[in-house]
Amino acid sequence: MIESNQIPASPAEAVFRLSTGMSAAAIVLAAARLRIADAVGDEPMPVRDIAVKLGADPDALTRMLRALAAFGVFRQVDPATYEHTDMSRAMRTDHPERVHDRLLTGGDWGWTMWSKLPQAIRTGKSAFKEEYGTDFFSYLDANPDAQDMIYRGVTAWSDPMLPGMVDALDLTGVRTFADMGGGRGALLRLVLQRNPHMNGLLFEDERTLRVVLDDLRTGELATRCRLVSGDFFEKVEYPADLYFFKLTLHMYDDEWVARALRSCAEAAAPGARVVIADPLLTDPPVHPFASSMDLHMLLVMGGRERTEEGYRAVFERAGLRFRGMTPTEGVLHLAEGEVVA
Repeated sequence: MIESNQIPASPAEAVFRLSTGMSAAAIVLAAARLRIADAVGDEPMPVRDIAVKLGADPDALTRMLRALAAFGVFRQVDPATYEHTDMSRAMRTDHPERVHDRLLTGGDWGWTMWSKLPQAIRTGKSAFKEEYGTDFFSYLDANPDAQDMIYRGVTAWSDPMLPGMVDALDLTGVRTFADMGGGRGALLRLVLQRNPHMNGLLFEDERTLRVVLDDLRTGELATRCRLVSGDFFEKVEYPADLYFFKLTLHMYDDEWVARALRSCAEAAAPGARVVIADPLLTDPPVHPFASSMDLHMLLVMGGRERTEEGYRAVFERAGLRFRGMTPTEGVLHLAEGEVVA
C-alpha cells in the first residue's frame, strides 16, 4: 500500500499538505508537554501503564500514540503496546541535544501569534501588544514560566552553534571583545577560553547579570571579564575592538538597529568592528527557515531578518562601513561593519 505522503501531489494537493503541518506540530508539541517520552521505558510498554505514569486517559493516550507512531515517533508493537524509536528517545528531557527544550520554546503565546499572521501582513506591525496588552519582554517579565521556556529553548538551539560562530569570526587585532545582549555569557566564555590574550565585556540587563555563568564570575576568566548593565539603544560607554550581537537585533526594525550600532560606534575608536549574527534572507529563498523566522519577528516584535543589502543599508544608516557577510556552520550568517573616523 502506498502511503498518502508518497503519492505524487498535484500543485493543489502540495499546498494542502503544507497546511496540515499544523496538526503534526500540535501532536508532537503536546507529546513534549505531556513528557510521554520520559514515561516510556527501555522495553515495549503497555499503554495502560504509560497512562498511569502520566495521569492520562488510556483511550485518548492510545489514539495519541497511534498518531505519533504514524510520524515515526514511537513504534506500535501491537495496538495496546508501544516502544521507543530514535525520534521518541530524542524527545526525552535527558537527551543531550535538548530537543524537548527546543520544542517548548514558544509556549502558548507562540501558537496565538501565528494565528495573527493575516493581521500583521495587513498592518505591517507586530500583533503581540494588541493581543496581550504589553510588549513581548514585559510579557515575559510577568510570566516567569514562559520566560524560562524561551530561554531554555533558545539556548538549546543556539549553544551548539557557538563553536562554528567563533570559528567564522575574524578576531585579528581584537583585544577587547564585547558580547552585547549575550545572556549568561556562553559565547563570551568560549571566546575567552580560546583567546587567553583577550579581555571580554558582557553587556546585559541587571536581572540577567545576576545569573551569569560562574566561569565569568570567578577564576581566571573573571579576571578578564567585565559585567556591564545598560541599554545599548541609548548609550554604550565602554570601548571595544569588536562588538558582537547574537540573535538580538533581528527582533527590531531598522531604526532601532541603527541606534544600537551607532551607540557602539560612538564608544569605539576608528577601525573597531560590529558583528551581527542572525539568519540571512536570500532572493530567491533557498530554505524556509530564514523567511519563516522573518515573519515570526514581524509578529512578535515588529523586527525582521535581512538580506545582505538590508544589512548594508542598516550599517550605513548608522555611519559604519559595511564589510560584508560570512557564513557559519549553522543557519546564521555574520554581518560585519567597521567604525570609521
